[in-house]
Amino acid sequence: MDAGRIVDIRIALGSVAPTVFRAIESEKILRGEKPTPATLRAAQDTLSREISPIDDIRSTARYRLRVAQNLLAEFCESLPS
Repeated sequence: MDAGRIVDIRIALGSVAPTVFRAIESEKILRGEKPTPATLRAAQDTLSREISPIDDIRSTARYRLRVAQNLLAEFCESLPS
């Protein structure tokens, strides 16, 4: 963070793709920006297109997508301004 902007960010997720996945496009949305609600929504929308969770006995794809988006939101909201 610098002057309220995200200088650099890395987003890595498990259980949303065949292997651990790095959400590079979502990172690009956030990098250089302030973590505003609009920026966060754009990153969450991008994240939903980047990941490909599946349904299995442990969870549904919809649940995994929502958790990933919520974790991204929680992280961004915890950043210092």
